[in-house]
Amino acid sequence: MDTDGKGGVATSKALTWVLIVVLAAAVAVGAWYVIGSRATSSGPPTAADLAKTRYDLPQMTTNLAGGSVIQLSISLQASSDQAKGELELRKVEIQDAVNDILHSWKREDLDQPQGQEKLKGDIMKRVNELLHNGRVTQVYFPSIIVQ
Repeated sequence: MDTDGKGGVATSKALTWVLIVVLAAAVAVGAWYVIGSRATSSGPPTAADLAKTRYDLPQMTTNLAGGSVIQLSISLQASSDQAKGELELRKVEIQDAVNDILHSWKREDLDQPQGQEKLKGDIMKRVNELLHNGRVTQVYFPSIIVQ
């Protein structure tokens, strides 16, 4: 037993403070985990969210290199409402850029699925060079006819 009678009380107070600090740290870590998981659990955007930032260009018909003709519809997925607004304002510039790209492509280039994917990439790159507010994250061809 403690001879001066004070050691037991001091040890008890120190142990209480250690428990309080450990408990506070555990609560802080738990709160950080819960708040962090809520922020990241929003999941992928819904179809409705994507539709709000999708911009459809008017259907285009133009010549390909080699004399073939292409008719296609293009939908551009914008990264934000602001980017979609800029796509609308730059419609003519975008159509001109797409025409320039298509004029360098041949029918044979588009006959393969990987050719269409490369064309989408070329269009996305060129359109993103035009944008100042946001970017295009995906290019879709709802319809494409090559003759």
